[in-house]
Amino acid sequence: MRTTVREAFLAVRGECSSANPFAAVVLAHLKALQTRDDPASRHAWKIRLVRGLYERGLSQKDVRELFRVIDWLMELPPMLNNLFWQDVEKIQEERRMPFITTPERVGHCRGLREGIESLLRVRFGEEGLRLMPEIREVYEEEKLAAILKALETANTPDEVRRLWAPPAS
Repeated sequence: MRTTVREAFLAVRGECSSANPFAAVVLAHLKALQTRDDPASRHAWKIRLVRGLYERGLSQKDVRELFRVIDWLMELPPMLNNLFWQDVEKIQEERRMPFITTPERVGHCRGLREGIESLLRVRFGEEGLRLMPEIREVYEEEKLAAILKALETANTPDEVRRLWAPPAS
């Protein structure tokens, strides 16, 4: 795929809607330089660029790869990064094209389980750790996140268990 002079010019002005991935990378790099000292503008441009990936008619694979480049080029402070990820979730819902691959999702679940195990150890000691074999059988990210959140306020391991197992009758 060849980048035309017009595409490069439009990329510099932030008006390029070309399907050419090079135009998106050029624009991301230029906007990263321009917004170096303006995190709010960088956030706005980063969202605009990510939205633009969908509008270029690229494949899911190309969108994910270009997204990673844009994310790397346009680093945001933690607070704006959290806001950015909320915006990305909205974009994903609108377009039904997740940026998270299966291996990434598996890694996220692994990280959630590690966090759960650490909190169980700290909050309830050995009694809490006895829940881990059951928790290792939970595969839904949302359920694992709920378990981790519940550990902040749970008073007993049984309170935590109720999230994935119905109470014994």
